Amino acid sequence: MKPNNNGCEGLGKTTSSRLTLSMVLGSLLIVVGALSLVNNSLHIIAKYLTRMSPGTMFYDILNQPNIPGAYVHTYIFNVTNGDKFLSGEDHNLKVEEVGPFTYQELRTNQDFELDEEAGVMRYTPNITTRFIPELSIADPKDVNVTVPNIAMLAMTSYVSSFPSWSRATFNLLANRLNSKSMMEVDVYSYLWGYKEPLIQLVHTALPGWITFAKMGILDRLYDSGKVRLELGAKNEDKFLIKKINGEGGLTEIGYADPSRRNRCNSLIDTYEGIVYPVDITPDTPLRVYRSAFCRFLDLEYQGSVPMDFGPEGFVYRFSKTTFNKTRGNECLADRPGILDGITDLSPCFFGLGLGLSNAHFLHGDPKIYERVEGIRPDEQEHGSEIIIDPKLGAVLTTKLTLQVNLIMGNVKFNSAARPFSNLILPVAYFKIIQPQMSEENAGKFWKLYVLLPYIFHTCEVVFIIAGMLLLAFNAKRYYCTRLVNEKQMQFKLDNIKPCNIIQDEPLLDQKIRE
Repeated sequence: MKPNNNGCEGLGKTTSSRLTLSMVLGSLLIVVGALSLVNNSLHIIAKYLTRMSPGTMFYDILNQPNIPGAYVHTYIFNVTNGDKFLSGEDHNLKVEEVGPFTYQELRTNQDFELDEEAGVMRYTPNITTRFIPELSIADPKDVNVTVPNIAMLAMTSYVSSFPSWSRATFNLLANRLNSKSMMEVDVYSYLWGYKEPLIQLVHTALPGWITFAKMGILDRLYDSGKVRLELGAKNEDKFLIKKINGEGGLTEIGYADPSRRNRCNSLIDTYEGIVYPVDITPDTPLRVYRSAFCRFLDLEYQGSVPMDFGPEGFVYRFSKTTFNKTRGNECLADRPGILDGITDLSPCFFGLGLGLSNAHFLHGDPKIYERVEGIRPDEQEHGSEIIIDPKLGAVLTTKLTLQVNLIMGNVKFNSAARPFSNLILPVAYFKIIQPQMSEENAGKFWKLYVLLPYIFHTCEVVFIIAGMLLLAFNAKRYYCTRLVNEKQMQFKLDNIKPCNIIQDEPLLDQKIRE
């Protein structure tokens, strides 16, 4: 009679080493699948691929010349009642925005250095622009506007606090040079430089003060001086600005004086806005720095939004108090006549009264523009928004809207500038918008956040199930092997004759041992 194997037919006997190896393999499959599921191995791989190291994606991009950057949509405030305002017939200045005139930034990071041991990188950004006609209303050379002569008015406001004899000397020079407070000029010249006799005179006579011979809005903003940046290069502080020209803050607004150092002028939580660190949370403080604007701009977390190509994005906007005189902005110059909603830029522009605000003075004190008609602040049109992938720190969309203004002091001593006395004049505003993500890059995000997680999770589940099945199968094999051995032993015992047991007990012992 054959032994009953109780469902073990076909499994046969298995050696101990093969059984152990098979069980180890099953356990390993379960462990690998579980660890991958718990530790999000796809995110670990993505962080490794986007690290800052020679040959990686970010390293190669930063070393490219003329990297295409943001579009700068520029709007000029054209004065529609210039003659009546200057004559005193109109008490209010009337303006209308003209634009956009769009330029794209091209960036080259000169003298790029990566110190992997110290975890920092260094470079000098050099930004040029190219005109984008298809995103503009016309060629700026073909559009004339009536605008305040910012060079003449800024210098008039600058000397307004000087002694009376200095103001009289300035008036004499301005009249002799026939310098006007209002002018008609083509947009290109207004943006990239027009000749103003006062500027040319001061540039020649006092070259250490005024370093330029012509005045243009974009020309001044993009020629605000070379800066050498030192930034974090590790995943946890990638692109965090640590030093500007070797300093830990902005010397122009007080960092040079140790007693005045605070968050307002120090490099704390500050980025260029190109890329942010990995794994940011809603509580991660973020600030943006652009050298042209001579200050740090705080971002406020607003919520999250799903993107069409996969990732969930964190939405940030400028704080409504970014341009206010608050406790966090003590270092910004408190120029007379400045109200909440505008920041004084004069420390970075030779003492000339330029001011920065949201477009159309959004979130500013309405008193700023009570004598300027045509200002219509609108959150949707003039607000700012940045959407960031919190896992990898990639900037998904950017819209920064900033306005340059002229802050006038008491200039009643000058007949040409008198109507502008104690006004804040809107000059131009800029919508800085990140180009739409290419289909190729959107496809990469879709693969990373949609396709690959499905593949990885499927593999993880397959690994765990395969491991469990393998362990169960090996447990069955172990049970069957043991059962077969026991049945075979019982079968041998059952086939030993009783007489043999009586007659020859030593023979029984021998059979049992066999």
